[in-house]
Amino acid sequence: MSPNKEQRDKEIRFNKHCGIRLRNLRCKNGYTQTDLANVLGYSFQQVQKYEKGHNGMSGFVVGVLTNFLKVNINYFSEGFNFDNYTSNLKYEDRFPEIHRCNQVRNEKLYPNPSSYEISDAYVKQELITMADAIASDK
Repeated sequence: MSPNKEQRDKEIRFNKHCGIRLRNLRCKNGYTQTDLANVLGYSFQQVQKYEKGHNGMSGFVVGVLTNFLKVNINYFSEGFNFDNYTSNLKYEDRFPEIHRCNQVRNEKLYPNPSSYEISDAYVKQELITMADAIASDK
């Protein structure tokens, strides 16, 4: 591997680490990519590139984000080992982001029981049926 390729690989690993940290912080605080883009004066696609690690954040961008999100500037590099250029973040450390489309799709597959309206008469009838079944077993 050429020295330039090695250096680029190291940068990519760090950018991905910072992107995961940014995404986690954004999701934790309930912001969208568009919200952060508006703060930075960029498009949401640029924030998306930061989060995926395709683009590295400049010092200015990191400064604006840390000020807006109320974290220390070290937040983005925490958990990254500069000795061997690896991140200690695991897949489980990534916060899930619920998109409206995915939520609707998932509710079709796995209905939310609290969203059903069950009449009192239906519940009473079910309880009577269960009580009768238990009484007949004795």
